Amino acid sequence: MVVADAAAIGDITAPLALDAALLASVPIFQNLSPQELEQLAGASRRVVFQPGDVLVRKGELGEGVYIILEGRVEVLANEAVVSWLIAGDTVGDMSLFDGRPRSATCVALAPTTCLRLDRDAFLSAAQRNWSMTLRLFSVLAGRIRQADELLADHARDPLTGVNNRRALLDLYQREANRTQRAARQGSDHALNPLAVVFCDVDRFKSINDTYGHHVGDQVLIAVAQLLTQAGRTTDFVARYGGDEFVMLLPDAGQTGADAVMRRIKDLVETNRPGPVPFTISLGAAVVDPLNPPPYEEVIAAADAEMYRDKARTR
Repeated sequence: MVVADAAAIGDITAPLALDAALLASVPIFQNLSPQELEQLAGASRRVVFQPGDVLVRKGELGEGVYIILEGRVEVLANEAVVSWLIAGDTVGDMSLFDGRPRSATCVALAPTTCLRLDRDAFLSAAQRNWSMTLRLFSVLAGRIRQADELLADHARDPLTGVNNRRALLDLYQREANRTQRAARQGSDHALNPLAVVFCDVDRFKSINDTYGHHVGDQVLIAVAQLLTQAGRTTDFVARYGGDEFVMLLPDAGQTGADAVMRRIKDLVETNRPGPVPFTISLGAAVVDPLNPPPYEEVIAAADAEMYRDKARTR
């Protein structure tokens, strides 16, 4: 990708009235007076971006905003597409409000024509026109909701619907930090630290080999539902990989983890979940509330306990 430089691309001179009319078609500017529109048009310049050009880059200072007149732009955060912008949308407006560096990179997907407004001109117009500010807030709220939905999709395992491995890491760090704060403050929650339960389906390969991968998938879905049913509403279930699952049990301690594991074993034996019979092995580890260990260490400790349970079962 190439950073779009207005000097290199070339500004297109257009009559002031035409640019004012184009601004009037943009949702956030629709209630502005003709005088306000002409003032904004006079403070803007037209820029054309070719496919692959970068309008704004993550980490750069936000000194201006682009109003898309024609074309299509994708928004990238950590190399993932989180949104798309089209004619009438604004690019780079969030940095104008909080003064922080750009939080995402925006790339033209097609020939894209924009009007660029400097920070001062844009904020001055927003201060003078409450309707414009309100419309802009509505646009930003819509983008945040869309981003939340996309992030939720990225955090879910597509087969089972529970959290995926990436989300598990974030959840562990959040809960470990919360447990540590509670312990340092002497909270009652410190008496029951965070517990981690590791779950593995016994002889899962033989299930796939005997009945096929479709049945194996149904078994995994049944395990995810089983763990969710056995846990509390405050617990988190994640698919760690393959036939392995992890549960995070906030404020559970060893006693709570043991109770959840007994409940899981009872459900497997009494309800016979899934299309074919199966068993599972479980292991738990408890997090030191004052000094939470790294995520990898806790997972490894719970995994080791799970293998002890598997050896006993065999």
